[in-house]
Amino acid sequence: MRAMINRVFSRKEGPSHAPPVHSAVSSELTTGDLENYYLRIIADCLKRMLVPAENIEVRVKRSGIGPNGLIAFAGYVRILKWDPVLTPVLLQNMSVIDARVRKVVNASVILEHTHFVGLWFQATSSTEGSPTALLGLPCELIHQPGGAPAA
Repeated sequence: MRAMINRVFSRKEGPSHAPPVHSAVSSELTTGDLENYYLRIIADCLKRMLVPAENIEVRVKRSGIGPNGLIAFAGYVRILKWDPVLTPVLLQNMSVIDARVRKVVNASVILEHTHFVGLWFQATSSTEGSPTALLGLPCELIHQPGGAPAA
């Protein structure tokens, strides 16, 4: 215990003479392995949000090079079956789902060698059970006296 405390609180300054640590992840994982890893993270996040697996299709594809020069991956979530309660909630919370996936990705070692672009959601008119007309009312803008003038 004392050795660990001395190492953490030592007053030595300057570069460490220890050899750089290289992760074995980059040399052993293929693009397919990385896609599968991201796929499992996204599917697990959606499962925790109680989204039935039969209502969605999740895919992960390589999407080029990220801003840091690493291989970039994007997740794609296609809605296969429209649930009148669950699907609108899912679409309203896309940013929350993306943030949860990013939190798990950031906590893993996968970002040492890849870049996560984000999630893309798709719900088409051919989705089983999708609405055929607009639902809800459009938002009405009301001018409030004393409000900031429009620039």
